[in-house]
Amino acid sequence: MKNLKLTSLGQIPEADITFGDLTVFVGEQASGKSILLQLVKLILDAGDITQTLKKHGFDWHAELKNFLSLYFGEGMDGIWDNASTQITVDDEGFELDEVLSRKGKKKAESLFLIPAQRVMTLKDGWPRAFTDYAIGDPYGVKQFSEHLRLFLETSLGMSEDVIFPKAHRMNKTIRDAIGGRIFGGAQVKLDRSGLRKRIILDIEGNQLPFMVWSTGQREFVPLLLGLDQLMPSGGARKKNNINWVVIEEPEMGLHPKAISALLTVFLELMRRGYKVIVSTHSSQILELIWAIRFIAKSNAAPTRLRQLLDLNANAYSKDLTETILNQKTFKTYYFSRQESIVSVKDISTLDAEDPDEAVSDWGGLTLFSTKSADIVTRAVSESEF
Repeated sequence: MKNLKLTSLGQIPEADITFGDLTVFVGEQASGKSILLQLVKLILDAGDITQTLKKHGFDWHAELKNFLSLYFGEGMDGIWDNASTQITVDDEGFELDEVLSRKGKKKAESLFLIPAQRVMTLKDGWPRAFTDYAIGDPYGVKQFSEHLRLFLETSLGMSEDVIFPKAHRMNKTIRDAIGGRIFGGAQVKLDRSGLRKRIILDIEGNQLPFMVWSTGQREFVPLLLGLDQLMPSGGARKKNNINWVVIEEPEMGLHPKAISALLTVFLELMRRGYKVIVSTHSSQILELIWAIRFIAKSNAAPTRLRQLLDLNANAYSKDLTETILNQKTFKTYYFSRQESIVSVKDISTLDAEDPDEAVSDWGGLTLFSTKSADIVTRAVSESEF
């Protein structure tokens, strides 16, 4: 999928999205970003979604509204109207009724969605099962939680107790950045001492249960477990069958230094060949894209990108930065909410001199800093007289 066009989906009257290797959605709350991300998942993985729902005992009785409630969540059955909603993927129509009625061999999942509600996936320090959720909870949350549960019980939970950092998962550069800036040197471990397994933080032998972690750590551990699945050992390998990664609001609860560690993770996912889509309220992600575009346009050395990311000069960081600067593309879209209507605008140039404020203020993420600088400049000017 290279291009997605839609009309009349929820509060979005129309949108025309061309995807890059990294595509970023920015905009206010309740502006339709999550709905559109779930739509991308539905388009790519409809067969896997319907089979998974059926496997866990869910039945929408061939009614579109019932399916919309099961997939997007309770109360979301009105976002799709067969009379007005139109979806076009690479110039071909996408008919949801037709897709839902198809029978045949199950298609493997191709998009890995890490939802904004990921903190809900851990209950007393252990991932919840798919059927532990209410019927009206969004499919993306249930499926992500099930992925984590199966991952811990099969790939990680059989013999080893250390979940992070592990020498054979992720690159050491990324492990060190995450470990230092998010966990402060603590280990994420599997505690088997009680009657039920649980994830704990181990700080020099002190075991901290889930509820005493910092907010950022509680938000990040489910994200970390998802990323762990996407970056298996083998350097440049992807997870089997997965070609797309969607991460909603990765910055939640994190300090700017911790967010900087995540920026390298996004680039590593791209280096491995994933198409990455991120929704965010953090200006740091767009600052990274702006810097990459400027460095590439200026034909500056990849060293500058390594300096920005605080990466030591080595074979890995050289390959990473050269791949990103020479081979990867970036797109940014602004979801602007105006009363009950949302407009979706391409602001990929991130040109600070563009007369369109949606572009120059990067979808509103730099609006306050621009305004505060202007006010301070006026205040200084007034104080001189």
